[in-house]
Amino acid sequence: MKRRSLSCVLCALMLVFQACKKNEEPGAKPENASAQNPVTDINKSSGLKVDITPGAYGTYQLINSENNKTGQIAGLSVTNYGTGDIADYKGNAHQKWRITYKGGAYFTFMNLGSGKMLESFNYNGKQELVQNNVSGNDSQLWRIIQISDKKYSITNKASNLTITGNPAGRILLTAYAAKPAQLWGLNVLTTAAYRDDIVNNFFRRRLPSQGSVAFDQGSSTPLSWGANNGKVLWVTQDAYDGSMLKSSTNANLKCGFFQYNNSMMIQPSISDWNPDNTPNITIPNSAQRRPRQVVDNQPGADWSWPGVCVEIGNKVYVHNGEGKGLGMLNQSLFELTQAAGTEWTTKRLTPAGMSGQTETNFSIGFVKPGDGFVYSFGTKGAGFNGSDLYVARFPVTDPLSWTYWNGTAWTTTRSVATAAKIGHGQQNLTVGYLNGKYILMQLDLGFFCDPGKHNIYLATSTSPTGPFTAFKEVFTIEDRYRGHLNRYYTPMIHPESVNGKNELLLTYSLNFGSGCAGVGDDNCVNNEQPSTNYQVKGVRVPYSLIGL
Repeated sequence: MKRRSLSCVLCALMLVFQACKKNEEPGAKPENASAQNPVTDINKSSGLKVDITPGAYGTYQLINSENNKTGQIAGLSVTNYGTGDIADYKGNAHQKWRITYKGGAYFTFMNLGSGKMLESFNYNGKQELVQNNVSGNDSQLWRIIQISDKKYSITNKASNLTITGNPAGRILLTAYAAKPAQLWGLNVLTTAAYRDDIVNNFFRRRLPSQGSVAFDQGSSTPLSWGANNGKVLWVTQDAYDGSMLKSSTNANLKCGFFQYNNSMMIQPSISDWNPDNTPNITIPNSAQRRPRQVVDNQPGADWSWPGVCVEIGNKVYVHNGEGKGLGMLNQSLFELTQAAGTEWTTKRLTPAGMSGQTETNFSIGFVKPGDGFVYSFGTKGAGFNGSDLYVARFPVTDPLSWTYWNGTAWTTTRSVATAAKIGHGQQNLTVGYLNGKYILMQLDLGFFCDPGKHNIYLATSTSPTGPFTAFKEVFTIEDRYRGHLNRYYTPMIHPESVNGKNELLLTYSLNFGSGCAGVGDDNCVNNEQPSTNYQVKGVRVPYSLIGL
């Protein structure tokens, strides 16, 4: 990226700062943002080192001058209007900020734990510091003024109020008076993963006409065929229809069960995250008379849960689990034939070795690396919350011709022998592919009451048969349901969702309860259910964290 010197920018912006005091100079500097360790002394902080190029950003710790405490979003909040406070630095994502230069004299502050922007918000006639969805408004733009070598003031463009530390409670917005509580140290940190609020709002579908509005799972595949070139197919499992929304202004759900066991949607491009532009796929002649349920339930089964998928020509092949209650009875491969519109057709296939058995569940990854094959990754349970990992493949020219890795060769006989195992992990696994590497994603078990660990981990391999590197922790899930950690599961990797920042999109699903007594199964309060607690959530991980 071409960089401009600070002096040139200051010349262009001189009039903007005429009203500032003599010692108040713009704080941005042209140095590269080289990370250092967190600090507990403002005098040891790095200072602001974001390049003066619109869009340049860095990850920072904010240290209050009055007491060397760190500015954070309070209570690990991931919701709009969460407030800030100051605390000892512990290294969680809610204590880290992406500071982005927006041009002129202004910056934005995105909290990594929530993915939301700091905002000066008018609450009952008083300006409060909150986090909110990105808006681009002046209320989310902040002027950073360097007061001394290591100290800065941070003032809102819209309200002209300054962020002010408060040891007794939430961080305030007050008129600038050069108080120690109004001065902050900025300390560059290593780039880190963050919750992607734009992606999360994509799944917060709010219109009754949108079809699927709340669901779990959420796999995806990029499309390149014909009229669908550049679009993305998203696949869900149990889904609530838009008719279950309370109203056009209340996106919570009416009490009751979901309307279909799966659904699929077409995103117009990898950069269009407006849910209004992403319609449902339908099928003709639905066996269950649910045209928005793309994969029919099979005789003797009461659910079909499609998952990972891959495009080959004008077809999309989707792994499908078929079961009753919470038990899987069979698995199959569904062939979807694309159309220029939103009505597609389907065909059920039963590849030998994969279908007709449930010992190895090939639901966790379809990878097409460009060598003429699609690799299908599967798991077999291995003790409590454990899974052994296996791999099969089929040629792109024949999706019914599966072969299975036995440790030394690809054969037509599926094996779960020790030699055939290519890895091991917890129960919640998925596999993706990017930049020549197979990526294994793992979640800590998220179905019990307030688990001690609730993290996302990644490992990589240069071969579909492994070995994989050791898992690396990249993010901590902090979604809450009635005061407890929300149930979460179904990890997914979305390599196609490129955002121009060398960041990998991961998702997981929430499922209402927490597993805690009195909270886990009672979803309905005041005749409604919070739809956001049964939706897919996104996290962006810098490629550099895992060697991509």
